[in-house]
Amino acid sequence: MKTWMYLFTRRDLSHQQQIIQTAHATHIMASKHKDESIPNAVLIGIHSEDALLDIRDSLDQNNINCEMFYEPDINAYTAIATYPLRGKERKPMQKFGLM
Repeated sequence: MKTWMYLFTRRDLSHQQQIIQTAHATHIMASKHKDESIPNAVLIGIHSEDALLDIRDSLDQNNINCEMFYEPDINAYTAIATYPLRGKERKPMQKFGLM
């Protein structure tokens, strides 16, 4: 069965930073999740660190495991990667718009 990993990145960062921060969050998730299948990636832009923290709370409320990346160079949370989701697990993600 196909899986999807949802990646949230802050739009208030430069495009270069968005790419790197999303890669960091993905790397943390992948190093902890040893799944044989490679998930599809869905990229979602978030406007600020506060909005990113709200996303994490929403994911927690929906029992969706994720990894959040903290960038020490800017002293802030910058990106989230969910663990791969299947089927009905993806339903709470429908409210987020693609980047």
